[in-house]
Amino acid sequence: MAQNEEDPLGILTGPYALSSMTPPDLSSCSKEDVLEYFENTYSLNESIFTILKSEDAFYKSPDRLRLPLIFYFGHTASVYINKLILSNLITERVNFQLETILETGVDEMNWDDTEHYRMGGSYKWPALSEVVEFRRQVRAVIRNVIKNADFDLPITMDSPLWALFMGFDHERIHLETSSVLIRQLPLEMVRVPVNWRRGPTENGKAGLNEMVSVCATDVQMGKPLDFPSYGWDNEYPEINISVPAFAASKYLITNAELLEFVNDDGYRNESLWTTEGWQWKAFREAVHPTFWVCTNGCKSGCGGLLSSYSHCRVDVSQRDNNLSKQVQTYRLRTVCELVVMPWTWPVEVNHHEARAYCRWKGKAIRLLTEGEHNAIRDLQLRKKDTSCDPVFRKELHLRSNLNLAFCTSTVSVFNEVLFGLEKSQFEL
Repeated sequence: MAQNEEDPLGILTGPYALSSMTPPDLSSCSKEDVLEYFENTYSLNESIFTILKSEDAFYKSPDRLRLPLIFYFGHTASVYINKLILSNLITERVNFQLETILETGVDEMNWDDTEHYRMGGSYKWPALSEVVEFRRQVRAVIRNVIKNADFDLPITMDSPLWALFMGFDHERIHLETSSVLIRQLPLEMVRVPVNWRRGPTENGKAGLNEMVSVCATDVQMGKPLDFPSYGWDNEYPEINISVPAFAASKYLITNAELLEFVNDDGYRNESLWTTEGWQWKAFREAVHPTFWVCTNGCKSGCGGLLSSYSHCRVDVSQRDNNLSKQVQTYRLRTVCELVVMPWTWPVEVNHHEARAYCRWKGKAIRLLTEGEHNAIRDLQLRKKDTSCDPVFRKELHLRSNLNLAFCTSTVSVFNEVLFGLEKSQFEL
């Protein structure tokens, strides 16, 4: 495996990439467009794994309900081959043994106990070099498919080529899966990769997070079956709904706002949580958001050989002297670093935590519905082309965090923008 500063472990099968492309329009794309998008997709996923310092880190389980990272590194390549076989775009497999081992993941819910044997240290995973070579061979296969396939436009879900775009989208979904798992690893197992873009951590003022009224409106959700972009089953069909008048917080909820909930023992007050939410909290032994780091040795949730590890062992001498003693007890773990808590960044919590926070705020406060999310976006009426899809509108990429275009930043960084649409994490 070739090694360099960008790729010290020699795991890349193509160029190093940390920037995403706009998806191809399936009504007008060329083979060159599709090939370029595939190369970008495949490279993005591999490049995320250059954050790992050693080969050993690939065989650790950052989460006790997930598999070791070596599975996720090879999994997306396995899915490509299996789907291309089903669609008859290829007839020969690359490595049946690896395609079988790396095919099926694990449900993160705790009922999926049947998979736990793959999470421990006794299961024999393939060598990293073997998985790298597998990914290299799969890359060559997909390049060949794209170059030699008949491109009958538009490409729809009835086309064999739909399987290619399923593979692209599936791999991009795993950018999130893998980056979050890497974020859960011990800090000493990761490094800051070349050209990594950090978000500004200065604790400026977030602004008053007042409630803003939104008039009743009709919105279109979903998309038509012939829309010229890949979609999963939950994106169809297109429907029209009426959304009654409501009010939403002007900005996303910040780390500072969630701190009030934490300090008021919100994580210990069962009355604030749903039954399922409280079960999750008890299972995770959560006392603050997952990526907040304190000094109390909180349970990390890692699995296998890392099951006893805790992120919450920060030396108190690292506190920020500009913050109060109470605030100083927390720092934030980003993907590959530990930083002074950016209190004006949007807080990262799951649905259970968000609902408990809303209940703590008062009976009239709740999470937005999907229809309300669409209403505050003020989207134009849908057309049957990509001009109405924000992901395809390059001018929006200059100010919206589409396709992970930007780092996180203070919720009010764009003062004229309501509802935090630039940095969507959590809003009331």
